[in-house]
Amino acid sequence: MLKMNRQIAVLLMTVGLLSGCGGHTSEVPDDLVPVTGTVKLDGAPKANITVIFNPGKKTSGTGGYGVTDKDGKYTLTHRSNQPGVEPGEYVVTFSMMGLPDGSPIPEGKDAADVGAVQLLPEQYTNPNREMNLTIATVKAPSATLDYEIKSK
Repeated sequence: MLKMNRQIAVLLMTVGLLSGCGGHTSEVPDDLVPVTGTVKLDGAPKANITVIFNPGKKTSGTGGYGVTDKDGKYTLTHRSNQPGVEPGEYVVTFSMMGLPDGSPIPEGKDAADVGAVQLLPEQYTNPNREMNLTIATVKAPSATLDYEIKSK
């Protein structure tokens, strides 16, 4: 239970950082690189997986995030609400919240209201570079980065 609470706390902190606490739309970097791709879970495209690009040690900026659609496709959004992220190296994390039995969170409900849990293994959810094996390099003019992850 403590491990799950820690994972939820890490996810909330990451999303909070990416949401631009105190950021303004006018703070749009000049060098954002559009990033798109597809996420497959256990070999099949999967909806509602959050993809988070956490800047590496030598990458400036705040990173970005996207959520997969029914076809597993995502587009990264910068904290300025513009598409893309700054060029550089990123630790990529994924999150998929659901009910403890693996079913999705009911429409109109918050994760906290229904006791949602992280459904993906920690190797995908933890932004600690030593634990996370998913590293991405983003270069101009654009990047298409596809991922295959496993539920176990």
